Amino acid sequence: MKRMVLRVYISVIFFTSVLCTVQPPNINPGILSPSKSLGECQSCKLFIESFKTGLDRTTRGKYEGGDAAWEVEKLKKSYKRSEMRLVDIQEGLCKESKHSIQCHHIAEKAEEFIEEWWAQDPDESDDLFKYICIDKLQVCCPKHHFGKDCTPCPGDHDDLCSGNGKCRGDGTRKGNGTCLCDPGYMGENCNQCSSGYYLSYKDNNKMLCSVCHRSCMGGCRGGTAKDCVACKSGYVFDSENSVCIDINECEDLKRCNAGQFCENRLGSYACIACDKSCNGCYGGGPDLCRKCAKGYSKKGELCIADKEDEDQSEILTTTRYIIYVGLLITTVILLTKSASLGGIVGIAVISYIVGAEYYCMINGHAGLVNMKDFDLMQVFRT
Repeated sequence: MKRMVLRVYISVIFFTSVLCTVQPPNINPGILSPSKSLGECQSCKLFIESFKTGLDRTTRGKYEGGDAAWEVEKLKKSYKRSEMRLVDIQEGLCKESKHSIQCHHIAEKAEEFIEEWWAQDPDESDDLFKYICIDKLQVCCPKHHFGKDCTPCPGDHDDLCSGNGKCRGDGTRKGNGTCLCDPGYMGENCNQCSSGYYLSYKDNNKMLCSVCHRSCMGGCRGGTAKDCVACKSGYVFDSENSVCIDINECEDLKRCNAGQFCENRLGSYACIACDKSCNGCYGGGPDLCRKCAKGYSKKGELCIADKEDEDQSEILTTTRYIIYVGLLITTVILLTKSASLGGIVGIAVISYIVGAEYYCMINGHAGLVNMKDFDLMQVFRT
């Protein structure tokens, strides 16, 4: 009975240890966070790019090193337009894309048309995008066309939207063909500067709108703080220089709470917490404290933790004693080999130790002995 209990106990321990050492399976985070959805036209473009990559990958074929050169060439030609090559291409479709789901969705729709195109023995440089996405699946339009019927975008196709925007739905079966202006431009044909921008350049072919100075509100005449129509919040108009200047909010000493300091920024300010060593401060860091916080003391310009100061002092004292021991051991070794040389070195070592301890004593550090009990001048007089 005892043996049976022991076996059960060992088995439980064994299986528990095995379970504890099993690593959880690695999960692709991309599966848990679905990628941003693409439109049908973009998905079709992605599919065509993947198919062309497959064409390039299988260009040289699978047959290398036949019995004779003519056999190799014959096998390559037969593989070039074979069902086997098409299968090889399709097996690698969409695998490298982060939008693989949308790409595979289009691939399923396009499978029949791809097989028709392949059976026609086309030149591989033919426009496969036009054949599949525009003509067959009808999810895209030619460039500068839009909507269900691929209507031409209005205006000059060489200078759509004055070169400052694009036709809504351009190249897709969506949109209404109106101009979607770039930032800084507005108007039916994107030929005006929008609010917050000014006309910085214009000729017969091109216009350029540039952003106003950051201090401006309600528009401007140029790009400097002197060209503002009005000053933005956080700035004030300087009538003497006719310019918008930044307001220093930090001049108000009560702007921030206790334990914070104020940092002025262009058009704004920020309240930032003082260093933990400070009880009130003028800025960041332990060197800008009004007073030291509890547990910290002023050492020069810095507020240093009392314990840290004690630990540092202990480290320095221990290091000093180790040096002393090393010097004394060296002196003893020299004495065993040469009494005269060892005596000279010994005197130098003792002098160094006495001088170091005296220096530590007058600077408030603990020493080996209280040097105040000794009259060092008496040593030199004797």
